Amino acid sequence: MSRTTSRSGRFATLLASGVLAAAALSAASPQASAGTLTPLVPVGGSLVSSTGATLTAAQAVQLVRADQLAGTPASAGRGTTTAQPADTTSIIGTDNRFRVTPTTTYPYRANILIERSSGALHCTGFFVSRDTLLTAGHCVHTGGSAGTWYSGLRFKPASDGGTSPYGTCTSRGTWAFTNWVNSADSNYDIGIVKLNCAAGDSTGWYGTWWQSASLDGTFTRVSGYPGDKPKTQWMSYGSVAASQADRIFYANDTVGGMSGSPVWQFRSSTASYCANGPCVMAVHTNGLGSLSSTHNSGARLTQSKLNSIVAIINTP
Repeated sequence: MSRTTSRSGRFATLLASGVLAAAALSAASPQASAGTLTPLVPVGGSLVSSTGATLTAAQAVQLVRADQLAGTPASAGRGTTTAQPADTTSIIGTDNRFRVTPTTTYPYRANILIERSSGALHCTGFFVSRDTLLTAGHCVHTGGSAGTWYSGLRFKPASDGGTSPYGTCTSRGTWAFTNWVNSADSNYDIGIVKLNCAAGDSTGWYGTWWQSASLDGTFTRVSGYPGDKPKTQWMSYGSVAASQADRIFYANDTVGGMSGSPVWQFRSSTASYCANGPCVMAVHTNGLGSLSSTHNSGARLTQSKLNSIVAIINTP
């Protein structure tokens, strides 16, 4: 009880200062064991919303429970249904993508087709809680101080060839890292969207985890909605070829429209964090180009990034 009172008090202080447009911490937010980790607040974890609200890295860590410092666990949900791509085509050698069907199986039903109000394919996203999704930062904001926020986006979990088995949702709060919004820093090319629905209760969601050690050789899956396969979900396998502090590189085949896809793996029941489920290590952001002429890449999850992401997850 004392922990809830303390964190609710800090949350109320942030609300009073105009930092967040939200109410109280959710008592039902996901839990995981974080061992003896202590909250670190490295530079670069700050967020800004499309309405101008801000959340600094220091403020974010106040909203993260000790059991969330290493990431968040996956959830399969109930499984019941209710009623301009930014990266270049990046097939490396033979096209090894394969179609995911049906999309209503877990965890693929937690992947989200993002489309514009015109119905055109825009990007991919994925649930990390009942009402929160991650995507690429450039899927919500064009990047840099002269950039603009996208509006009118529609979110369709598990969309398959035009069907929307879990309905269509819209945003009630959109966030991106300030490093992306202010300077288009590709290492912080991650967006967070709070939806006006809780479809994640039915679809389930991905877990997340970070580690400071190298991820080289780690098995990777990338699943999302490529522009050359209209509104159907596709996936490819690969492994981390090189890892940097804020980015990983891999040979998974991707095509424009898959920006914002989860870069993930199934973690074993004995994994230290995010055990026994599909867990995300990065958000796919870039095809072949200026960052690498041989590999696709994604913005790597770190503790400071996850602190900010989990803080938004924890807001109702």
